[in-house]
Amino acid sequence: METTTHTSALTTTAADTLLLTLDEAARQLCCARRSVERHIASHRLRAVHLGRSVRVERRELERFIAQMRDPSDG
Repeated sequence: METTTHTSALTTTAADTLLLTLDEAARQLCCARRSVERHIASHRLRAVHLGRSVRVERRELERFIAQMRDPSDG
């Protein structure tokens, strides 16, 4: 029996991750981390709280970007 290890599955990039840190989300939006925090505080961007950590789901970030593109899409 042969065992193979897929190291490519162990190394992930921001494009592969489901949850982004606020810094990663800010890089994707080309803005400051504080701007992301403000969007979360104003409930324009939803965050996931894991203990003391705050993350943004990739699909939520995509929804936010689409909403900013066309504000008529609620």
